[in-house]
Amino acid sequence: MTTTPVQNVAPETHAGDQVHAARARNGRLEFLDALRGIAALVVAVQHLGEVIWPELVVFSHVWWRPGEFGVLVFFICSGFIIPASMERRGNLSEFWIGRVFRLFPLYLSVLLLALIAFATPWAAPGGDYRIVSDSLINATMLQVFFERPLVIGASWTLGYEMVFYLLMTVLFMLGWHRRSAGIAMGLVTAALVLGGFLVPFYLIQPQIRQWPAVVIGLIALAVAIIAPRLAGRQRVVALSITLLILMLFLNRPNDLWFSLLLLASMFTGTVLYRYDIGELPKRTAAAVFCFAVVGITLVMYCYQVGAPDPETGATPRWWTEAGTFVSAYLVFGALFLLRRFAYPRVLVYLGTISYSVYLVHALVLLLPNPPLPDVPAFAVLLGATLVLSVLTYHFIEKPGQLVGRRMIALYRERQGGRAAAVPPAKPSGEPPAEERARTAAAPGPEVTDQPADNTASTAR
Repeated sequence: MTTTPVQNVAPETHAGDQVHAARARNGRLEFLDALRGIAALVVAVQHLGEVIWPELVVFSHVWWRPGEFGVLVFFICSGFIIPASMERRGNLSEFWIGRVFRLFPLYLSVLLLALIAFATPWAAPGGDYRIVSDSLINATMLQVFFERPLVIGASWTLGYEMVFYLLMTVLFMLGWHRRSAGIAMGLVTAALVLGGFLVPFYLIQPQIRQWPAVVIGLIALAVAIIAPRLAGRQRVVALSITLLILMLFLNRPNDLWFSLLLLASMFTGTVLYRYDIGELPKRTAAAVFCFAVVGITLVMYCYQVGAPDPETGATPRWWTEAGTFVSAYLVFGALFLLRRFAYPRVLVYLGTISYSVYLVHALVLLLPNPPLPDVPAFAVLLGATLVLSVLTYHFIEKPGQLVGRRMIALYRERQGGRAAAVPPAKPSGEPPAEERARTAAAPGPEVTDQPADNTASTAR
C-alpha cells in the first residue's frame, strides 16, 4: 500500500451549509450510532425470529426484507464515514492498519468459535464444506466471491465492504475521491442500463467462454485511466488493486444490478457526508439522494423478476426489494436531517456494539433452540446475543482497536525516522513524477467520529 499522504488542500465549501452539524458524544456521531443500532437490531431480530417462527421467512420474501434493510443502512453509514476516516488520516497505509485491527480481531474470533461449533451435531456444516480450504477462504472476508459456503452467514456483506474500501483507495490515489455525486449517479445509471449483463460468478461459469476477452478489455481500460495519472510504485499499487476489484466484482454472487446498487448506496452516503462538511451544496446532495431513490425503484421494476424461493415457495415482487431499499434510504435520510439532536443512550450504545451484534448473532444461530415457548425462546436468543456482544466488544473489539492505534503510532515513528535519514533533495525545476501525481484534495474539518479504526463497520 502506498504511504503517500493526501495533500492538505482545502476544498471549496458552500456558504450557508452547516459544517459538522451532527451531534457527537465521546467523539462519535450520535445519529450514525443510532442508525447502526437500529440496523443491527433489525438484522438480529429477523434471523433469530426466523428460527422460532419460520413463517417470518415468507414475510421477508413477499412483503419487506428486514435483514436487507439493516444491511443497506449499514452500507450507507459506511459510505458516510469511511471517506471521512481516510481524509482525516491523510495516509492510506494508516487507514488500512486501522481497518485491519478494527475488523479482523472480532471476525476471526467469531470464525474460530463457529468452526469449533461445527464439531457439534446441531451445527455440523454441509457435506460440501472443505474444512481447511474453505476455512482459509472465509478468513479473508472475501469468501462470498468464491462460491464457497459461508461459515458466518451474514459475512457476505463484508466482501462488499472490502470492495468499497479498495475502490475508495484507488479513487484517493487518483485524486477522484471527492467526485462522490457523479460516482453515485453513475452507479445507479449503470445498474439501470447494464444490470442484466454479466451473470453472477461470471469467471467460473463453465459455459462462458468469452470471459478472457472481457477481463482483458477491462484491464486495458484500467491501464488507460490509471497509467497517465500515476507513476512508479503508486501506479503498480493502483493497477494491482483495480485488477483485484475487477476480479472480485466479476465473480460477485448477486445480479449485476443488485451489486451496483449496493455500491451506489455507499456512495450516496458519501454524498451526504460531502454536504455535511460543506463540500457540496444542499441542492446537489438532495438531487443525488432523490435520483438514487427513483433510480432504485426503476431498476427493481426492470430487473427484479419474481421466482419462487426454493425453501419457502414464496415469490418476491419487485416492490418488495424496492420498498426495502427505499425504506433504508428514508430512515437514513430522516436521522441525517435530525443529526443535531441527541439520541437515547441505549440506542447509541447498541450502535457502538453493532459490529459485535452483527457477527455474534450468527454464533447464537448455531446453538440449539431453547426448550421454551416461542416468545421466551426468542427473548433468550436475543438476550444471549446482546450479552455476548457487550463482552466481545469490550474484550475483543476495543483491545483490537487499541493495538491498531499503537501500530499506527509505530508506523508514524518509522516513517518519521526514514524521512529524517534521507537528505533533502536538491531543488529542481519540476517535482518528481509521484509528487506531481498526488491529489490536490485534502481532508475537510476533522470528523467527530472516534478514530478511524473505531468507526463501526457497516458490512452487515
